[in-house]
Amino acid sequence: MTGRQAGVGVLVRTELFKIASSRWQPVALTGILILHVPLMLWAGQDAAASWDGLRSRSGLFTGYFTMAFGVLVVTQDYRYRTAVLAFLAVPGRRRITIAQGITVAAVGVTLSAVLFAAWLVVGVVRYGGPGMHLDRPADVAGAYAVVAVTVWAAGAVGVGVDTLLRGPAGALLALGGCGMFKLFPDATRFRGPVTAPLGVLAWPTSELEVTSLASAVCWGSLAVTAGLFAVRRDLPS
Repeated sequence: MTGRQAGVGVLVRTELFKIASSRWQPVALTGILILHVPLMLWAGQDAAASWDGLRSRSGLFTGYFTMAFGVLVVTQDYRYRTAVLAFLAVPGRRRITIAQGITVAAVGVTLSAVLFAAWLVVGVVRYGGPGMHLDRPADVAGAYAVVAVTVWAAGAVGVGVDTLLRGPAGALLALGGCGMFKLFPDATRFRGPVTAPLGVLAWPTSELEVTSLASAVCWGSLAVTAGLFAVRRDLPS
């Protein structure tokens, strides 16, 4: 192929188009937002509890959804048997994986930003700006930064694992089994690729928060790196 290959930006837009044109993915994303509405209406806590729970409410479920979403975004080309055409059209297969990772991260971080802002507004309406640290904007920015980084890491794990395994059933089973196993030993609890987000976002927060955040970032980076290495091996059948 002698023509100029598509850049990562074009491939990201292509992935976003796939998501928007699918039957269920936009519905699933909308459903995540709708599921939080009754919780926002019924949650009755004091200002301190509302602030402490801000990260978990906006990020915990979103993080694991983004992990599963990463699996499904990668596998849709294999499911619909368009992977060979995609990789023939764009021989630089690593760019496709990078584009998928960026797309999943963008979707997850945007979703968590909407939920973070919504939960913040609910807290402000109930307890006032000072109760939700609006008089300390660095606290608010720091809280969301932790959510965004953790959600990105969870999505990166999903993208990386499915790039390696090339199938949603195997990838989700591997992630589920890994999560269950790593919850029990003290040495791995809140530090594994699946359990690390719990140590960061579960409320009340774990004493292993910093270690868990570092673990989440490391596992996400490792998963993507392994996926980028894997796509150089062969053309999928």
